Amino acid sequence: MSQYRQALWVFVFALPVWGQGIHFGLKLGVPLTQYFETGVSGSLHGTAEYSAATRRYTLGASGEWRMTHAFGFEADALYHRMGYVGLVNYFDSANGNFSNSAIDVKGDSLDFPVMAKYRFGRVVRPYVAGGGVLRYVGPVRGRGEQTIGSLVTRTSFTSPLDTADPSELRKRFYPGLTVAGGIEIG
Repeated sequence: MSQYRQALWVFVFALPVWGQGIHFGLKLGVPLTQYFETGVSGSLHGTAEYSAATRRYTLGASGEWRMTHAFGFEADALYHRMGYVGLVNYFDSANGNFSNSAIDVKGDSLDFPVMAKYRFGRVVRPYVAGGGVLRYVGPVRGRGEQTIGSLVTRTSFTSPLDTADPSELRKRFYPGLTVAGGIEIG
């Protein structure tokens, strides 16, 4: 008898969930911030300069569970194209060795935001949302060249750089916070 009672309780409490909406769709957006923080840094032994081309699109799939008319949870999988150029110069004054490299890195990344979402109104419904996001920087390709030499011996050699694992992108997962806002119609 206990099994039937448990099944009845599960059925009774699950009924309100069936009335809620589960929605799927596509998203297209425009990022408001740069993908990378870029600039110049320097020290006694060298400099590094990075610049990034901001790709002004984001697209992906979205799923939402609407618990009430106004409140729900949203999870997305969003695609970005990313890239940067790095110019790194190093000089060791103790022995006269130097290294100059230039690399152009391009690749893909995916963002996985999970947000709580609140809507206002009935027909035209502005909304706000916020939550956490996990960014995965996935397959990348860096191409360029590196010159290594010595001022003492006045020799140098240049070699091509071609890597799927640039030193600046050793970490591939980045957690963060996200906020969103917009208007839903209909």
